[in-house]
Amino acid sequence: MNSKWKTTMMAAIVCSMLAAASSVNSVSAEPAAEATASGEAAAAETTATETTTQAVVESASVSSQTAELANMELAAQNEFLALYYNRETTEIAVKNKRDGSVWYSNPQDREQDDQASAFNKSMLSSQLLLSFSDSSGKPQQFNNFNQSVKYQQYDYEKLNDGIKITYTVGEKVRGVEQIPPLISEERFQTLILDKLQEKDQTELLKRFKHNADKKVYERRDAALNGLALTKALKLLAEAGYDETEMNIDREAYADGQSASQAIFVLPVTYRLDGEQFVVQVSTENIESSGFYLQQLSVLPYFGAAGIGQQGYMFVPDGSGALIRLNNGKLDASPYNEALYGIDSTRINQFKPLGGSATRLPVFGMKKDDAAFVAIIEDGDGIGRVEADVSGRTHSYNYVHSSYEINSFEPLTLSGNWTSNTVPKFQVKSYQGDVTIRYGFLKGQEASYAGMATYYRNYLMDKYSLERLEQKEQTPFFVELIGGVPKKKFFLGVPYTSYQPLTTFSQAQEIMDELKGSGVDNIKLRYTGWFNGGVAHSMPSSVSVDKKLGGQKGFAKLLAYSESNGVELYPDASFMRVNQKSGGFKPKKDASRTIIGTIASIYPYDRAGYYKDTYSNDPAFALSPSKLPGVVDKFTGKYNKLKASALSLRDLGSELNSDFNTKHVITREETKRTVQEQLASLKESSKLMVSGGNAYSLPYVDSIVDAPLSDSGYNIADGGVPFYEMALHGLIDYAGSAINMSDDQTMRYHVLKSLETGSNLYFTWFYAKSSSVKETSFDYFYSAHYKDWISEATAAYNEVNTALQQARTQFIVGHEELEKGVYQTTYEDGTTVVVNYNDYAVKVKSEAVESMGYRIGGERN
Repeated sequence: MNSKWKTTMMAAIVCSMLAAASSVNSVSAEPAAEATASGEAAAAETTATETTTQAVVESASVSSQTAELANMELAAQNEFLALYYNRETTEIAVKNKRDGSVWYSNPQDREQDDQASAFNKSMLSSQLLLSFSDSSGKPQQFNNFNQSVKYQQYDYEKLNDGIKITYTVGEKVRGVEQIPPLISEERFQTLILDKLQEKDQTELLKRFKHNADKKVYERRDAALNGLALTKALKLLAEAGYDETEMNIDREAYADGQSASQAIFVLPVTYRLDGEQFVVQVSTENIESSGFYLQQLSVLPYFGAAGIGQQGYMFVPDGSGALIRLNNGKLDASPYNEALYGIDSTRINQFKPLGGSATRLPVFGMKKDDAAFVAIIEDGDGIGRVEADVSGRTHSYNYVHSSYEINSFEPLTLSGNWTSNTVPKFQVKSYQGDVTIRYGFLKGQEASYAGMATYYRNYLMDKYSLERLEQKEQTPFFVELIGGVPKKKFFLGVPYTSYQPLTTFSQAQEIMDELKGSGVDNIKLRYTGWFNGGVAHSMPSSVSVDKKLGGQKGFAKLLAYSESNGVELYPDASFMRVNQKSGGFKPKKDASRTIIGTIASIYPYDRAGYYKDTYSNDPAFALSPSKLPGVVDKFTGKYNKLKASALSLRDLGSELNSDFNTKHVITREETKRTVQEQLASLKESSKLMVSGGNAYSLPYVDSIVDAPLSDSGYNIADGGVPFYEMALHGLIDYAGSAINMSDDQTMRYHVLKSLETGSNLYFTWFYAKSSSVKETSFDYFYSAHYKDWISEATAAYNEVNTALQQARTQFIVGHEELEKGVYQTTYEDGTTVVVNYNDYAVKVKSEAVESMGYRIGGERN
């Protein structure tokens, strides 16, 4: 390449970058440059040119940052970060000292956005968005810019490591309307007059008229002007007659109309914690009389990317998904998903169409050569992740978290001839903290792989997670079904019988066959072994099912497993109670919905996705308040069986509230209760969970039904194995059972296993397939082990050969090389390229066959 021509081009690029620098939200001081030249002289000239160019660009970046930070003050700093804030707008900015990048709470050029309306510009200027309603359920929305900053209704408090801003969000009543028009005699006397000196009482009584007939004091508007109003408000404040008391009197004489104003007080704390930026919002005193704050969004436009920037947003949908910046998918709905799946206490008449539950409270943004990753530490139990691209209401791409503070369900009131629906709100809102921790990435680390690495390191540091120990084989996960209930008839009278599917001795027989095929590292999940089979009664007692072999047969299976190196995980369900027996009383022990009904769990029709309330009896959501007692009783009896491991069917996948008016328990509070029980169970047993929600990760060594793909939402541009990249090398995991999945093509599952580093998993039973006919478990029809064992062992041997050495390795890279072709990179240099296409492809001049793979790289 001609050196002079290249110098001219570089100068043009510098000018272009200088012109665009002021519109960049995250400013980088280290632009990427790649040079090629022939000869030592050309190389030297190129190097000198690039050094000069980089210096010019860095100078321009610093100037741009200085201009954008000119209206901000330094709130706190450490060796890694600096925190700035603007007293007039309450915006904040975080500067990464390592690379000079700056991350703003709000887009800095939003006022020049021609696409955004005045209202949307106020949203773009906000740090908090509030969705609420009055008692009638009418939806309303506030943002802290329009309803707080504009009126200067906020206070600052400098901290050693940050700043605290307390917002009063709401349009306060102005003028004489601040004082209620009517106050009852009793309240006026006890709350106001009795707390003032005599001269102040006389002064205040001049401003009110006593109506003895109505037993009220009436506000004299004509006597409350100018200084008189100021003095009256001061006296009321001295008496302690505040906004809360005023709202009570406004409501008391409102003639059925809401007279109070929605006022929410929200303290927001910004702190620097080493290399991380931490945001915390307290909802402890958030309630406003007559109004219900339903959803709170925190820093909705932090790091928002403009239309001129490249990159993507990461959302934790299933295994993870990417939404490319400015992808133009405006016909698709924005991404908006709750963490940890469905709350069984909510009235969901139809099953949500989303494919995979969101298991990790993590989201992120990559723009150009910088990125942030956000981890929700508190509030994830009630949290959601939202994201959208530019072009819908403004010119910015954004991703953030929001939180359900209060919920409601429609309550139908029926009379003789008519019915009316009114909203029923939960009695107590969430009163706790919302905490989000932001980390910042640069260069090659600024990718979804870098975000996954960051989250993995976070888990290891916080919970002291350690690497897996190397074994000769990768694990083979298999679930065996013990017994199921089956309806039978005697002389036309129905009764429930017990159908054994895999006895304890038959389980040993299957294990022998697997080991005879060369599968030695087996993780056996045994479901339906006690208290009546798969749909067992509440596990506060433990009775091994006799038709499977009873307690003696179970002891023999334990002994067999121990002597043959099989890890046996007997399965139990705690969050969902399947029978009205075993001491379980729904009215006493089950969670309640918001409208007060018992939280019954019905299956969804597989074709119509509607709740099937006719074909089967329901299960029940156990109240989280009862969980510690049930776990404690179970542990005492289970430990007597001498089992050393336990499979938890629902403690790692389901998270439910309890809206019982006597003790409202939010999902966030349930999450903490579940964590306490997991910690207790871990003391005596190795734990396997299904699903693997983030809060269960510190306590488990194995996960099944882990998400291996995303839900395929239209707004997204593709799934990524973020979940697997974060956990590989720390926890053994497998996806859903292959023979129970919609796609039973073994080759596809082998490739998916190789791409994601996951293990193979199957659900089997010993009996004939017809054994589950005319039961509630007929979906197990494809689980007869003889139909699968040969194919399964062949697939396992192939995966084991490929991934045996990589089991304890961290995944450090993942990328789509071309459509349908993905490469996964391990820390020891091993690469796995998989080709899902029906045609061969070339990768670095080497062919990868259709539906094939290639192992490359050098292991250290």
